[in-house]
Parts: sequence; structure tokens; C-alpha cells
Amino acid sequence: MSTSNDEDLLVRLNLLESSVPHAWVSWDDPKTIHVEKSTCEDILPKGDYRLENMVTGECLKDILSYYQNISNTTQETNFTIKNNGQVCDVTCASILKEGEVKSLWFVIPEKDNSIFYLQNAAHDFRSPLASILGVVNLMHHSIKNDEDLDRGEMTTYLDMIKVNTDKTLRLADEIMELAEIESESYDLKMSPIVVKDFVSNYLATHRLLTLKKKIAVQFESDLNSEAMINESKLTRALDNIMSNAVKFSKPESNIQVQLAEENDTVRVTISDQGIGMTPDILKNVFVKFGSSKRDGLDGEPSHGLGMSIVQQIMRLHGGHVEITSKEGMGTSVSLILKKKQ
Repeated sequence: MSTSNDEDLLVRLNLLESSVPHAWVSWDDPKTIHVEKSTCEDILPKGDYRLENMVTGECLKDILSYYQNISNTTQETNFTIKNNGQVCDVTCASILKEGEVKSLWFVIPEKDNSIFYLQNAAHDFRSPLASILGVVNLMHHSIKNDEDLDRGEMTTYLDMIKVNTDKTLRLADEIMELAEIESESYDLKMSPIVVKDFVSNYLATHRLLTLKKKIAVQFESDLNSEAMINESKLTRALDNIMSNAVKFSKPESNIQVQLAEENDTVRVTISDQGIGMTPDILKNVFVKFGSSKRDGLDGEPSHGLGMSIVQQIMRLHGGHVEITSKEGMGTSVSLILKKKQ
């Protein structure tokens, strides 16, 4: 859930443009919605709906909790519904006005959610590109008007261009990788690897991730279980998890990496001592471009794609990812891999 001081839901709609399917919803009873107006009649036509018929039990609990906290500032949440035979991702923005709850639901079919993601990606690209353009315009103005530019000033300008170019390239890389692994034709090549050796080699060759903040990484294991692994993709998953652990941890803290066997699986768990996540951030952590994205303690940028990529990589491996976190007490991320049979 996220909040904003903006009390006009039309602004939210305008940000996403009218091409995004949406519905205006009144919500007098927590468990019942009334769709007043809809641009997605094939998915969510006008009428009354019982939420329990559209969402799963766990999701219903989250929605009801969200409903109880709706106030006179716009608040958002994300969930999935199934209606008229279609599964859809919903971004819901709600506000309490004159004693009535009004909501704007952005309804994106799972098979067509690229529209929503592209618009969010465009928004994230815009900021660094605008910064680059601003610096280039400053330099152009100075050169055109024969103004003196000392080396220190020029270096500052070039550093700003480099930082924002790096941000843009990282976002482009993340989008391209997510598109690749979500492709129906993508074939993940795997081979049997001892999980302990893979994790140990990863930590040894990626020490720079933790050196800057002098974060100590603790890892010991005597397990020799093998799993079917794609080294490149699982390395990317560990990169995303470890970079998050470092990003949200204070200097000279610890990260603990553990292995455990559970029946026919091997669990790789990375636990940090960082700032952790609120329940609202945690429940949206796998939502692409979702409200869980936030800058790191040193201002490191986030685009909200990292954990989505991890989730997809684990699905391709026939496994899954689990996350536990408590605000102010750190986060633990577990990758569950199937043992080689």
C-alpha cells in the first residue's frame, strides 16, 4: 500500500493515460464492490461483485485490511482478480470522500500486462534521460556563448551524465532480461551442480558487492546435494538478492548465507540485518514496477524489477522463492531448488 497527498484520482488516471483499462468503483461494504463505470466491459462490466468470488482467501484478507485503512489521502494496493474467465492484475487507488469510498481500478489482463509495464518503464526512463539532457543543454549553452568551463566543472557535468546513463542502461538490461525469461519460447539450459560449491564460488567472485560497506558475509555448509542449475541465471538471482541486502543494510553489518535440505529440495537462504520491509512493501515485492520499489540507504536506485526477475528464474528452475521480513530487523530470502534425482 502506498499513500499520496493527491486527492484527485483523475490525476492517477492521467498519469497512466486513458489507454489503460480501468473501472470506477464505489465500495460501501468491505466485501462488495459496485462498478459504476468501466472501460473494460469484457473483464469487469458495470454491476455488483462479491470480492470473495473474485480473489483467493489470502488476497481477500489483504484487500479487507487495505479497505480498513482508506482515508482522505489516496492510497494504493495491488492484487489479482479472476472474472469472466480472465485473470487480471489490478492496481487499486482509493480515497474516502464525504464518508464514501471511491476507487479507481486499473485492470490489466495477465496476457496483456505489457501495456502497464511499458508505461511504468517509460516513466523510469524519463527521469535519468531528462537529467542527461539538462546537463548537455548546460554544456552546449556554455560552449555556444564562449563561456569558460574549468576542468572541475566539466568533470562534474560528465560524472552526472555517466551516473544517469548507468541508471538507464541498468533499467534497459532488467527489462530485456525479464522479457527474455518470460518468453514462452525461452528454454533454460541446466546442468547438475553441487549447490554448496556454486554458492561458495559466487560469494568468492562477487566480494565487491559487500566490500564498499564493509559488510561481512558468513557462509559454511557441509551439504553436498546437487541441483539442476543454470549458472548464469541463478547468478543473476543471487546478484539481485545480495545487492538488495547490501542496499538496505548499514555499513559493517552482517549477511548470513545458509543451506538446508528439505526432503527433495535444497534451500539457499540469504539473511541480512538491514532495515527490513513493512507488510505493505513485502506483499508487493514481486509486483513489477510495484509500490515496493524504494531507493537504498545510500540513494541507490530501484526500478521494482529485481525480485520479479528472481521469481521468474526460480520458476524456470522448477523451484520458488520465499521472503520473510520485519521492519527494522532485516530480511531473509530463500531460494528453493529441486535436488537432482
